[in-house]
Amino acid sequence: MQLPGYLEIPLRLALLLGGLLLPGSMLLRALRLPWSLAAAFATSAATLYMVVLAFAWTGAVISLATLAAALGIVTLLARLVPARPSTTQISSSFACFTQVGWWLALYGAFWLIVAWRLGVHPLNGPDVAFRWSWLAEQMLQVGSLDFYPPRSGEDFVRYFWAESIPPGVAGLYAWAYACGGNSDALWTSPVVALQLLAVHELVWRLASRWGGEVVARRAVLLAAACPLLTWAVLLGQETGLTALAVTGLVWSLSHLRDENGHRWAVLAGGFSIVAASTREYGAIFPVAAIAATVWLQAPRSQSWLLAAVTLPVAFAWPLRVWQLTGNPFYSLNVFGLFATNPIFTAWNDTLRGPASEALGSAESWVSLSRYLVLWALPAVVGLAALVFLLVQRLREARIVAGFVGLVFLLWFVSVAYTAGGLFYSLRVMSPAFALLAVVAAYGLGFCVQHPAAARYATLAVVLIVLESLPKTLVLPENPYRLGPREWPNAAARFPDEVRGVNEALLARVQPLPDRRRILSDHAGLPRIFAPIGSEVAPLWSPEVAWLFDGTLEPEVVAQRWRQSGLRYLVMGKTGATAGFMQKYARWRAPYFTLQPVTETETHVILEATVPTAPAK
Repeated sequence: MQLPGYLEIPLRLALLLGGLLLPGSMLLRALRLPWSLAAAFATSAATLYMVVLAFAWTGAVISLATLAAALGIVTLLARLVPARPSTTQISSSFACFTQVGWWLALYGAFWLIVAWRLGVHPLNGPDVAFRWSWLAEQMLQVGSLDFYPPRSGEDFVRYFWAESIPPGVAGLYAWAYACGGNSDALWTSPVVALQLLAVHELVWRLASRWGGEVVARRAVLLAAACPLLTWAVLLGQETGLTALAVTGLVWSLSHLRDENGHRWAVLAGGFSIVAASTREYGAIFPVAAIAATVWLQAPRSQSWLLAAVTLPVAFAWPLRVWQLTGNPFYSLNVFGLFATNPIFTAWNDTLRGPASEALGSAESWVSLSRYLVLWALPAVVGLAALVFLLVQRLREARIVAGFVGLVFLLWFVSVAYTAGGLFYSLRVMSPAFALLAVVAAYGLGFCVQHPAAARYATLAVVLIVLESLPKTLVLPENPYRLGPREWPNAAARFPDEVRGVNEALLARVQPLPDRRRILSDHAGLPRIFAPIGSEVAPLWSPEVAWLFDGTLEPEVVAQRWRQSGLRYLVMGKTGATAGFMQKYARWRAPYFTLQPVTETETHVILEATVPTAPAK
């Protein structure tokens, strides 16, 4: 029976949200832990990730039916566990915001901006379209993860990049697209909105535990006044999920000394699994969580319980990648210990050459300081407050400092691998921004004891929030360089530019003869050229490894090019590829004729042809 049109979208949305909240809610009930939105969402996300892992290992079909069945079974089994009321008392989410109207209005203004961005500009990140979203779409289209990480030429046609990011975010988006019945990016907006709301709830809970509801309200407003944190979540990449997971880890660890600390250790394991599902380096967070239980002198049984819950899941994906590729990190060259894709490694090293020197000068550190003050002022205040609280020997501050330091170290290492520049790299610090908002709120209350000083502090927080709202609306643009009329759609500038580049390429390539197969460095082309039936292979596909093999005779390379069906190369006018191809590609006359046939403002399309009988 077909549903009426007016019911279809609400029911699909209900199914989507049910999968993101019900399994976790029932697991919290089975653990006899108090319900929270963040914990329910995180444990549901961890459950979905484990389901995707199981399907990847077993080769089971990935579809709406199988995902829903797996989540439904977990929900049912957890519901059947006899449960008693939790003995841990935590107040309701954001309870303090219901008590003072104008605070709620201020926070509501922030969420109006977030709703606008999620409704009008969903998945605003520059590489979401060819990474997390594209992987989710391919998972559903192929019905499995057999092609990922890509190894063969056919795999690289399905997934362009030579990488092995854990499918945590992609699994969430696959669930969203499966529930929605299509891959419209708008279906991911509830997923992203839940991440941001969960991060704020965890900030509130941590701050409330430290200093009560006044500090909690201040902390949430400071988190809202940190545009870099909000932007890192709204990008639709892994950094929103990382912020949620790490903040949830710290919150869970703060409860280990409660009467039912073992259950909180299990919840910490759920947050750790989410952290491990986000990026290649994510598995470091479960290890850090276990180390934190030892440092906190928690009962040894809690450390073992946390390890048993989280480590098998956290390392399941790297083990699968290692088994398939010979390298648990695939795209990363780890001191030469593991096999890599040599062409991708050489090309990527050329691409990120300038990025590897991003922090090599005093000027770059000045730029970093300016970025943080302009776009993450609450975190800067929180960093100063953290130093003060460490001097005061506050135990909770030491745990936060450990995770902030770990995030900073990961960011520092990641800068060399970030081609998007120093500012773009700061999204990796999203967990630190969330935790430092808590520290800033508590430190502010610690320092301003006099009523008059407290009023001035409150006014300062309000002004910081108000000043941050235009930044939240326009990031990564600068509102001070735009007219107010440009603010609502400023966030779409870069995606619109990318869309224009791709449409121009499509218009140029479509009329070309024999364009069935194309070679390129442009990861967005598989999606763009799919409607015209052109298949795009990356430079690092093993299918064309012979093009860069210096041991082959030139006539052999020419013969293989002719047999491959490739004819055109789409290459950016700027960037690493031109120099890379000139240095490594073995297009040699008279065996090849290489000439530009058309171009756009940003790209050139080269035609490489081989005589019917190559000269010897």
